[in-house]
Amino acid sequence: MTILASPTGHPPRSAPGDRIDPAFVRARVRDFVEVLNTPFRFVQDAMRFPHSERRMTRRIDALLHQGSPVVVYSAPKTASTSIAAALTRTAGLATVKVHFVQPEHFWLGPLQPKTAPDGLLRHRAIEQRPSRRMLFASDMPLRIVSVVRDPIAFNLSNYTFFGRAYWMRTFWRSAPWIDTDRIMGHFLRTFPHDSSSLWWQREFAPTTGIDIAREGFDAERGWQRYRNGRFDCLVIRSDIADDDKQTALAEWTGMPVSKVERENANDTQSAPGVYERMKAAVAGERAYVERMLALPAAQMFFNAKQREALADKWLGAHA
Repeated sequence: MTILASPTGHPPRSAPGDRIDPAFVRARVRDFVEVLNTPFRFVQDAMRFPHSERRMTRRIDALLHQGSPVVVYSAPKTASTSIAAALTRTAGLATVKVHFVQPEHFWLGPLQPKTAPDGLLRHRAIEQRPSRRMLFASDMPLRIVSVVRDPIAFNLSNYTFFGRAYWMRTFWRSAPWIDTDRIMGHFLRTFPHDSSSLWWQREFAPTTGIDIAREGFDAERGWQRYRNGRFDCLVIRSDIADDDKQTALAEWTGMPVSKVERENANDTQSAPGVYERMKAAVAGERAYVERMLALPAAQMFFNAKQREALADKWLGAHA
Protein backbone atom coordinates (compact mmCIF):
# COMPACT_ATOMS: atom_id res chain seq x y z
CA MET A 1 0.00 0.00 0.00
CA THR A 2 1.98 3.01 -1.22
CA ILE A 3 0.59 6.04 -3.08
CA LEU A 4 -1.73 7.82 -0.74
CA ALA A 5 -4.52 10.37 -0.76
CA SER A 6 -6.35 12.40 1.86
CA PRO A 7 -9.68 11.36 3.43
CA THR A 8 -11.38 13.48 0.77
CA GLY A 9 -9.56 11.81 -2.11
CA HIS A 10 -7.01 14.60 -2.71
CA PRO A 11 -3.24 14.52 -2.12
CA PRO A 12 -2.36 14.25 1.59
CA ARG A 13 -1.90 17.98 2.09
CA SER A 14 -3.83 20.42 4.24
CA ALA A 15 -4.11 22.90 1.33
CA PRO A 16 -2.60 23.36 -2.18
CA GLY A 17 1.14 23.79 -1.82
CA ASP A 18 1.07 22.95 1.87
CA ARG A 19 3.20 20.25 3.45
CA ILE A 20 2.13 16.65 3.97
CA ASP A 21 -0.77 16.41 6.42
CA PRO A 22 0.80 15.77 9.88
CA ALA A 23 -2.15 13.57 10.82
CA PHE A 24 -1.33 11.29 7.90
CA VAL A 25 2.33 11.07 8.97
CA ARG A 26 1.31 10.18 12.51
CA ALA A 27 -1.07 7.53 11.21
CA ARG A 28 1.63 5.93 9.05
CA VAL A 29 4.05 5.88 11.98
CA ARG A 30 1.44 4.26 14.22
CA ASP A 31 0.70 1.66 11.53
CA PHE A 32 4.42 0.85 11.31
CA VAL A 33 4.75 0.59 15.08
CA GLU A 34 1.68 -1.62 15.30
CA VAL A 35 3.17 -4.05 12.79
CA LEU A 36 6.41 -4.16 14.77
CA ASN A 37 4.39 -4.73 17.93
CA THR A 38 2.49 -7.73 16.50
CA PRO A 39 4.61 -10.45 18.22
CA PHE A 40 4.31 -8.72 21.62
CA ARG A 41 0.60 -8.16 21.14
CA PHE A 42 0.12 -11.81 20.23
CA VAL A 43 1.96 -12.91 23.39
CA GLN A 44 -0.14 -10.54 25.48
CA ASP A 45 -3.33 -11.85 23.88
CA ALA A 46 -2.21 -15.45 24.37
CA MET A 47 -1.82 -14.75 28.10
CA ARG A 48 -5.21 -13.03 28.46
CA PHE A 49 -7.27 -15.23 26.17
CA PRO A 50 -7.48 -18.35 28.43
CA HIS A 51 -8.71 -16.23 31.34
CA SER A 52 -11.38 -14.60 29.15
CA GLU A 53 -12.34 -18.01 27.77
CA ARG A 54 -12.77 -19.40 31.30
CA ARG A 55 -14.96 -16.41 32.16
CA MET A 56 -17.16 -17.18 29.15
CA THR A 57 -17.27 -20.84 30.20
CA ARG A 58 -18.58 -19.82 33.62
CA ARG A 59 -21.18 -17.58 32.02
CA ILE A 60 -22.49 -20.35 29.77
CA ASP A 61 -22.47 -22.79 32.69
CA ALA A 62 -24.57 -20.34 34.74
CA LEU A 63 -27.03 -19.96 31.89
CA LEU A 64 -27.33 -23.73 31.55
CA HIS A 65 -28.32 -23.96 35.22
CA GLN A 66 -31.23 -21.65 34.39
CA GLY A 67 -32.24 -23.63 31.32
CA SER A 68 -31.16 -23.86 27.70
CA PRO A 69 -30.20 -20.41 26.31
CA VAL A 70 -31.08 -19.23 22.82
CA VAL A 71 -27.94 -19.50 20.69
CA VAL A 72 -27.44 -16.69 18.19
CA TYR A 73 -25.22 -18.61 15.81
CA SER A 74 -24.42 -16.51 12.80
CA ALA A 75 -21.48 -15.44 10.65
CA PRO A 76 -19.77 -12.19 11.71
CA LYS A 77 -21.31 -8.86 10.63
CA THR A 78 -24.74 -10.15 9.70
CA ALA A 79 -26.62 -7.81 12.08
CA SER A 80 -27.03 -10.73 14.49
CA THR A 81 -26.18 -8.47 17.45
CA SER A 82 -29.52 -6.67 17.05
CA ILE A 83 -31.33 -10.03 17.20
CA ALA A 84 -29.32 -11.12 20.25
CA ALA A 85 -30.00 -7.82 22.02
CA ALA A 86 -33.75 -8.05 21.40
CA LEU A 87 -33.84 -11.59 22.78
CA THR A 88 -31.70 -10.66 25.79
CA ARG A 89 -34.04 -7.77 26.62
CA THR A 90 -36.98 -10.18 26.59
CA ALA A 91 -37.96 -11.44 30.03
CA GLY A 92 -37.37 -15.17 30.41
CA LEU A 93 -34.79 -15.45 27.63
CA ALA A 94 -31.00 -15.60 27.76
CA THR A 95 -28.62 -15.75 24.82
CA VAL A 96 -25.19 -16.95 23.81
CA LYS A 97 -23.78 -15.37 20.65
CA VAL A 98 -21.19 -17.23 18.59
CA HIS A 99 -19.97 -17.01 15.00
CA PHE A 100 -18.00 -20.24 14.55
CA VAL A 101 -17.97 -23.61 16.33
CA GLN A 102 -16.12 -25.70 13.74
CA PRO A 103 -12.44 -25.73 14.90
CA GLU A 104 -11.00 -25.32 11.40
CA HIS A 105 -12.50 -21.82 11.39
CA PHE A 106 -10.91 -20.72 14.69
CA TRP A 107 -8.12 -18.20 14.08
CA LEU A 108 -5.18 -18.91 16.38
CA GLY A 109 -3.18 -15.75 15.69
CA PRO A 110 -0.93 -13.97 13.17
CA LEU A 111 1.13 -17.05 12.37
CA GLN A 112 -1.96 -18.73 10.92
CA PRO A 113 -3.66 -17.77 7.61
CA LYS A 114 -6.78 -15.68 8.07
CA THR A 115 -8.62 -17.89 5.59
CA ALA A 116 -9.30 -21.59 6.26
CA PRO A 117 -8.44 -24.25 3.64
CA ASP A 118 -12.12 -24.47 2.67
CA GLY A 119 -12.09 -20.76 1.70
CA LEU A 120 -14.05 -19.46 4.69
CA LEU A 121 -12.72 -16.56 6.76
CA ARG A 122 -11.41 -17.44 10.21
CA HIS A 123 -12.34 -15.71 13.45
CA ARG A 124 -11.03 -15.59 17.03
CA ALA A 125 -13.39 -15.14 19.96
CA ILE A 126 -13.62 -16.30 23.56
CA GLU A 127 -17.05 -17.95 23.13
CA GLN A 128 -16.05 -20.37 20.36
CA ARG A 129 -14.62 -23.34 22.25
CA PRO A 130 -16.96 -23.08 25.27
CA SER A 131 -19.98 -22.92 22.95
CA ARG A 132 -18.80 -25.91 20.96
CA ARG A 133 -18.05 -27.98 24.06
CA MET A 134 -20.96 -27.00 26.30
CA LEU A 135 -23.76 -26.43 23.80
CA PHE A 136 -23.18 -28.03 20.43
CA ALA A 137 -21.33 -31.14 21.65
CA SER A 138 -23.96 -31.81 24.31
CA ASP A 139 -27.26 -33.68 23.90
CA MET A 140 -29.52 -30.85 25.11
CA PRO A 141 -32.24 -29.32 22.90
CA LEU A 142 -31.04 -26.05 21.41
CA ARG A 143 -32.89 -23.11 19.91
CA ILE A 144 -30.68 -21.42 17.33
CA VAL A 145 -31.23 -18.24 15.35
CA SER A 146 -29.01 -17.47 12.35
CA VAL A 147 -29.00 -14.34 10.22
CA VAL A 148 -28.47 -13.95 6.46
CA ARG A 149 -26.93 -10.80 4.99
CA ASP A 150 -26.46 -9.60 1.43
CA PRO A 151 -23.01 -10.98 0.44
CA ILE A 152 -21.60 -7.65 -0.74
CA ALA A 153 -22.56 -5.84 2.45
CA PHE A 154 -21.23 -8.83 4.41
CA ASN A 155 -17.84 -8.66 2.72
CA LEU A 156 -17.38 -4.89 2.98
CA SER A 157 -18.51 -4.85 6.59
CA ASN A 158 -16.18 -7.68 7.64
CA TYR A 159 -13.23 -6.20 5.76
CA THR A 160 -13.60 -2.77 7.39
CA PHE A 161 -14.96 -3.65 10.85
CA PHE A 162 -12.22 -6.23 11.43
CA GLY A 163 -9.69 -4.21 9.45
CA ARG A 164 -7.38 -3.53 12.36
CA ALA A 165 -7.44 -7.12 13.62
CA TYR A 166 -7.24 -8.98 10.31
CA TRP A 167 -7.52 -7.46 6.86
CA MET A 168 -6.06 -3.94 7.00
CA ARG A 169 -3.62 -4.42 9.83
CA THR A 170 -0.63 -2.80 8.10
CA PHE A 171 -2.49 0.35 7.04
CA TRP A 172 -5.63 0.58 9.20
CA ARG A 173 -4.81 3.94 10.80
CA SER A 174 -3.73 5.57 7.54
CA ALA A 175 -6.61 4.09 5.52
CA PRO A 176 -8.58 7.38 5.54
CA TRP A 177 -5.76 8.91 3.46
CA ILE A 178 -5.37 6.00 1.04
CA ASP A 179 -6.92 6.31 -2.39
CA THR A 180 -10.19 4.38 -2.60
CA ASP A 181 -9.12 2.49 -5.73
CA ARG A 182 -6.10 1.14 -3.90
CA ILE A 183 -8.14 0.01 -0.91
CA MET A 184 -10.63 -1.65 -3.26
CA GLY A 185 -7.78 -3.39 -5.04
CA HIS A 186 -6.46 -4.73 -1.74
CA PHE A 187 -9.95 -5.84 -0.71
CA LEU A 188 -10.56 -7.65 -4.00
CA ARG A 189 -7.17 -9.42 -3.82
CA THR A 190 -7.07 -10.45 -0.18
CA PHE A 191 -10.55 -10.99 1.26
CA PRO A 192 -12.24 -14.46 1.03
CA HIS A 193 -15.28 -13.23 -0.89
CA ASP A 194 -17.29 -16.47 -0.85
CA SER A 195 -17.42 -16.56 2.96
CA SER A 196 -21.05 -15.45 3.29
CA SER A 197 -22.08 -18.49 1.26
CA LEU A 198 -19.50 -20.95 2.59
CA TRP A 199 -20.60 -20.29 6.17
CA TRP A 200 -23.90 -22.08 5.49
CA GLN A 201 -22.15 -25.03 3.84
CA ARG A 202 -19.11 -25.39 6.11
CA GLU A 203 -20.43 -24.14 9.47
CA PHE A 204 -24.20 -24.24 9.76
CA ALA A 205 -24.88 -27.49 7.86
CA PRO A 206 -22.28 -29.71 9.59
CA THR A 207 -23.17 -28.23 12.99
CA THR A 208 -26.96 -28.57 12.82
CA GLY A 209 -27.37 -31.26 10.15
CA ILE A 210 -29.74 -28.89 8.30
CA ASP A 211 -29.11 -28.39 4.59
CA ILE A 212 -31.07 -25.29 3.65
CA ALA A 213 -30.26 -25.75 -0.03
CA ARG A 214 -32.17 -29.04 0.10
CA GLU A 215 -34.97 -27.87 2.40
CA GLY A 216 -35.57 -24.49 0.77
CA PHE A 217 -36.14 -20.99 2.14
CA ASP A 218 -39.11 -18.63 2.01
CA ALA A 219 -37.34 -15.71 0.32
CA GLU A 220 -40.54 -13.72 -0.09
CA ARG A 221 -41.19 -13.71 3.67
CA GLY A 222 -37.52 -13.49 4.59
CA TRP A 223 -37.44 -16.07 7.40
CA GLN A 224 -38.06 -19.74 8.00
CA ARG A 225 -37.99 -22.28 10.81
CA TYR A 226 -36.11 -25.58 10.58
CA ARG A 227 -36.05 -28.54 12.95
CA ASN A 228 -33.60 -31.42 13.07
CA GLY A 229 -33.35 -33.64 16.14
CA ARG A 230 -32.50 -31.45 19.12
CA PHE A 231 -32.03 -28.33 16.97
CA ASP A 232 -34.86 -25.83 16.48
CA CYS A 233 -33.52 -23.15 14.14
CA LEU A 234 -34.82 -19.84 12.89
CA VAL A 235 -33.07 -18.41 9.83
CA ILE A 236 -33.86 -14.78 9.16
CA ARG A 237 -32.67 -12.25 6.59
CA SER A 238 -31.16 -9.05 7.94
CA ASP A 239 -32.78 -6.80 5.31
CA ILE A 240 -36.40 -7.45 6.26
CA ALA A 241 -38.15 -4.81 8.38
CA ASP A 242 -37.32 -4.80 12.08
CA ASP A 243 -41.02 -5.26 12.88
CA ASP A 244 -41.03 -8.41 10.73
CA LYS A 245 -37.95 -9.70 12.57
CA GLN A 246 -39.72 -9.11 15.86
CA THR A 247 -42.78 -10.98 14.57
CA ALA A 248 -40.64 -13.91 13.42
CA LEU A 249 -38.84 -14.10 16.77
CA ALA A 250 -42.13 -13.93 18.70
CA GLU A 251 -43.70 -16.68 16.61
CA TRP A 252 -40.59 -18.84 16.96
CA THR A 253 -40.15 -18.40 20.73
CA GLY A 254 -43.87 -18.38 21.52
CA MET A 255 -43.62 -15.20 23.57
CA PRO A 256 -43.61 -11.42 23.02
CA VAL A 257 -40.10 -10.32 22.05
CA SER A 258 -38.58 -6.89 22.61
CA LYS A 259 -38.21 -4.52 19.68
CA VAL A 260 -35.33 -5.20 17.29
CA GLU A 261 -33.05 -2.17 17.08
CA ARG A 262 -29.77 -1.41 15.34
CA GLU A 263 -26.71 -2.49 17.32
CA ASN A 264 -22.94 -2.78 16.81
CA ALA A 265 -22.83 -0.30 13.91
CA ASN A 266 -19.91 -0.69 11.52
CA ASP A 267 -18.72 2.90 12.04
CA THR A 268 -17.75 2.14 15.65
CA GLN A 269 -14.72 0.07 14.57
CA SER A 270 -13.95 0.91 10.94
CA ALA A 271 -11.30 3.39 9.86
CA PRO A 272 -13.22 6.69 9.46
CA GLY A 273 -15.02 7.05 6.14
CA VAL A 274 -13.54 3.93 4.54
CA TYR A 275 -16.69 1.78 4.61
CA GLU A 276 -18.79 4.47 2.93
CA ARG A 277 -16.13 5.10 0.29
CA MET A 278 -15.92 1.40 -0.50
CA LYS A 279 -19.70 1.11 -0.72
CA ALA A 280 -19.68 3.89 -3.32
CA ALA A 281 -16.77 2.28 -5.21
CA VAL A 282 -18.66 -1.01 -5.61
CA ALA A 283 -20.85 0.79 -8.18
CA GLY A 284 -17.94 0.47 -10.61
CA GLU A 285 -17.45 -3.27 -9.99
CA ARG A 286 -20.24 -4.85 -12.04
CA ALA A 287 -18.46 -8.21 -12.45
CA TYR A 288 -17.92 -8.42 -8.70
CA VAL A 289 -21.54 -7.62 -7.88
CA GLU A 290 -22.78 -10.21 -10.38
CA ARG A 291 -20.42 -12.88 -9.02
CA MET A 292 -21.48 -12.27 -5.43
CA LEU A 293 -25.19 -12.44 -6.29
CA ALA A 294 -24.55 -15.72 -8.13
CA LEU A 295 -23.16 -17.41 -5.00
CA PRO A 296 -25.22 -20.43 -3.84
CA ALA A 297 -26.40 -18.72 -0.64
CA ALA A 298 -27.46 -15.57 -2.50
CA GLN A 299 -29.46 -17.73 -4.90
CA MET A 300 -30.93 -19.63 -1.97
CA PHE A 301 -31.97 -16.76 0.31
CA PHE A 302 -32.92 -14.08 -2.26
CA ASN A 303 -35.31 -14.66 -5.15
CA ALA A 304 -34.62 -13.32 -8.65
CA LYS A 305 -36.49 -10.07 -8.07
CA GLN A 306 -34.67 -9.45 -4.80
CA ARG A 307 -31.28 -10.16 -6.39
CA GLU A 308 -32.12 -7.75 -9.18
CA ALA A 309 -32.98 -5.09 -6.57
CA LEU A 310 -29.66 -5.73 -4.81
CA ALA A 311 -27.78 -5.35 -8.09
CA ASP A 312 -29.54 -2.03 -8.73
CA LYS A 313 -28.74 -0.89 -5.19
CA TRP A 314 -25.02 -1.65 -5.47
CA LEU A 315 -24.44 -0.62 -9.08
CA GLY A 316 -26.41 2.60 -8.79
CA ALA A 317 -25.80 4.84 -11.78
CA HIS A 318 -23.62 2.15 -13.36
CA ALA A 319 -26.53 -0.34 -13.56
